[in-house]
Amino acid sequence: MIYNFNLAIGWASSGVEYAQAYRANIFRRIDKKCKFVFTEMFPKDNIEHMTSNIGFLDTEIIWLYQYFTDFKIAPVSYTLRDLESDFAETDYTFRRDGKIAKYIFPGNENFYTAYLTDEESDLVHRVERVSEGCLIRKDYFTYGKVYSEYYAPLKKYAHLYLRRFFNTDGSVAYEEIIDDDRVMYRIKDEVFYSKEELVGYMVRCLELTKRDLVLIDRTTGIGQSIIMNARPAKIGVVIHADHFSENSSTVSNVLWNNFYEYSFSQVKHVDFYITATDAQNVLLRKQFVKYKNIEPNVITIPVGSIDELKYPKKDRKRHSLITASRLASEKHVDWLVRAVAMARETVEDVSLDIYGKGACEKQIKEVIEECEASEYVRLMGQHDLTDVYI
Repeated sequence: MIYNFNLAIGWASSGVEYAQAYRANIFRRIDKKCKFVFTEMFPKDNIEHMTSNIGFLDTEIIWLYQYFTDFKIAPVSYTLRDLESDFAETDYTFRRDGKIAKYIFPGNENFYTAYLTDEESDLVHRVERVSEGCLIRKDYFTYGKVYSEYYAPLKKYAHLYLRRFFNTDGSVAYEEIIDDDRVMYRIKDEVFYSKEELVGYMVRCLELTKRDLVLIDRTTGIGQSIIMNARPAKIGVVIHADHFSENSSTVSNVLWNNFYEYSFSQVKHVDFYITATDAQNVLLRKQFVKYKNIEPNVITIPVGSIDELKYPKKDRKRHSLITASRLASEKHVDWLVRAVAMARETVEDVSLDIYGKGACEKQIKEVIEECEASEYVRLMGQHDLTDVYI
């Protein structure tokens, strides 16, 4: 089995998650069993909706917090009717506005707010329960109640003090006790005093053998726990970005990218590192020899590929450009908009289609309007580009 460890995933996923999705597809094609492990909480969405969105199979996903229960990764199927059947009180007023449904009960500010998966369906992702104006509980659902969060008022705010994770029969699988930044987990007869300890326990529960492979895509907060507990499996670290700061490195010292600094310090415990290009491979090897007097095992594996070259059935549109990425500040898509607007002065039919979603979408739209470029620069959202970029 090949286990791939990451932190989170979102609707506007980064290149790391897409690299994992490409990898999953290749593993399927060569009949290699694989799992993709995510270790963050997902309070706004069901993890399955986001993993399936970029091509993972439900059976390929392990979510840290669900791993210790008997729930499977699955889309939300819990309905408003299921929720209502669990009400102790039948005297209520129901209101709905798009993806939000509200049940108002008699008394002083007693209500439930149900957050639905979309504006059309009655599928319930989570419910917030408010009693006398105070948030007391949040319940999270897929095909049953996966976990609940418990709150108490503290200094005029709702203070989260407990998460309780359930099995499909409603029994408690384990608990997370929370005191601001400090957490403690109780699982059966085990007690763990940090998330790092919980991750280490999960890795031990996988009962890895020398036939297994562990690939770490992100190490922040989890790298040490994985490396300490993954043997006798082979361990590899995937490098997804520039691995050092050129401006801050000197002849005698290299400043590693903080995302990879820990894994580079554990080179004797890492069987290999993966880069996407030969150029980065060669550079990383040279830097290890120069700065650490170590020769690591570095392998080049390109992130993605195409199955075949495709050609258009009609003439290509002249001077048409596209970009496809997460719309994040570090991508500088706003620079591309300004560049195309400047190019338009000499290349009258140049155009740009921007594919992707992200936090900077509003900013990019404003730049398009500022440059008066809306006729030839378009925000396209997320699409399958198989038959677009040819």
